[in-house]
Amino acid sequence: MTVSNSVLLCLDSGTTAVKAAAFDRQGQMLCAVQRENRGLRRGGIQVEQDMEIAREDALAVLGACAARANSIVDGILLTGQGDGLWPIDQNREPVGSAITWLDGRVRSLIAEPDLQGSLQEIETVTGSRPTAASQSLHLLWLQRHDPERLKQIRHVLRLKEWLFYSLTERLLGEPSAALPVWGDWRTGETSRRVESALGLERGLELLPELVPVGACRATLSPQAAAALRLPSNVPVLLGPGDVHASLIGLGLGTRPGVTRASIFGTSAIHGCHLQDPAAMREKPAGAIIQKFVLGSGYLCTHPSFNGATLLQHVRKLIAGVPERIEPCHSELLLHPFFEPGGERAPYTTPHASGAIFGLTAAATPAQVAWAACEALAFIARRSHEMMSAPAGALSLGGGLAGDPHFARFLATVTGSTVQRSTDGHAGLRGLGAIGAKFLYGEPPSTVAANWIGAPDETMQPQQGEIADYANRKFVLFSRLVDAVSPLWETMSGIRSSVEVPTQSRSANRAAVGDYG
Repeated sequence: MTVSNSVLLCLDSGTTAVKAAAFDRQGQMLCAVQRENRGLRRGGIQVEQDMEIAREDALAVLGACAARANSIVDGILLTGQGDGLWPIDQNREPVGSAITWLDGRVRSLIAEPDLQGSLQEIETVTGSRPTAASQSLHLLWLQRHDPERLKQIRHVLRLKEWLFYSLTERLLGEPSAALPVWGDWRTGETSRRVESALGLERGLELLPELVPVGACRATLSPQAAAALRLPSNVPVLLGPGDVHASLIGLGLGTRPGVTRASIFGTSAIHGCHLQDPAAMREKPAGAIIQKFVLGSGYLCTHPSFNGATLLQHVRKLIAGVPERIEPCHSELLLHPFFEPGGERAPYTTPHASGAIFGLTAAATPAQVAWAACEALAFIARRSHEMMSAPAGALSLGGGLAGDPHFARFLATVTGSTVQRSTDGHAGLRGLGAIGAKFLYGEPPSTVAANWIGAPDETMQPQQGEIADYANRKFVLFSRLVDAVSPLWETMSGIRSSVEVPTQSRSANRAAVGDYG
């Protein structure tokens, strides 16, 4: 083989699926492999993931992708679902299952009156108030409720760091993912004020060494190289979190004219690229600010727990919801806060819960389904208004980007040109762009033209009656959130009072199998 046949392998281990792709030197995706995330386990408010299965799935898709590409591999780049706690012991073996970012068990901690001052103090340091997804609060929960398990933990990782270790046998992390929980995005340093404010017995000492994206690299271990049938000198680069990588892949900070982006996957992510975060009109406590890993400025994001999986929840609760959802305008308004952890942004509270307004016996499942789609678009508008991004196009990714009806409604609600990318590989493309810069030395213009490329379709806002309908419903949606949100905590208290207490680990193993 010649160097012209060489490729980059990129791995994106998400909440729903595990994906890998091979890109040639010109940024062309040659092949992609995907499998369902087999390790995710939902049990009431607990959402965990089997760490061994996560490793197996990653090796399987990478190996299959390398075999299909049948080329020299110049490097491997990886990312994964962002937050959560992936614990390992002194022998670097998993200590039970990972606590994922969707887990709701720390919801009661966030609601404690005595903890509010601590959470506020942390927000002044990190710029982001701890939420149900935060690694720091997961440690606090273990300290209080499972101290024996905590004693076994030597390191706490994120999924991408666990997979990086699985491929290289090196424990490393990168600051763009860690600092929103453990440090100051302004200085780029971790801060002991986080663990001190929470009263954590151990905090920063459990983290891996943090090295910036690009420099955070190692070569394949002999064991991983053998499993993948690749040379052991192949470099492995740890990318930013999956959100950061996906926003890059959608053109944020790379494609000219794109100033904001929304991703509707398992969660919903709304982001913009700003040179100065102080320009934001309003910042909810759950928003995240990160230094942009491909250049100057910052990525400001609103990570929402409630994304396209809302539609799965609606199908579970209401019979007859069609698989293919089309516009079905009605008076129905839906609040999309169905995840057990509440909501992170633009409304930051562990108590947020869903609701349907205007429901009568005449309502149809199709109307409810479209009201759910409208709700996701309304949340996007609220987030982008708060972030105050400069005028420009909104790039749309994730599963709902494949729905032209939703994309057009989003354009209408936000009043923005929407560029949609429908291949579902934004995170992989973002990793490829990072590899192009740090492994190939490509300039920004080449990265934008070859590795990011043009959108699949550009849509303009609708005018007339549909625009009036969308704006009227957005105003009513917002007023209803303002009216109902003061009652969320009371409703959450009632829910907590009737929930079955968390089972002991031994009882849980007996009831549902040993994955925790």
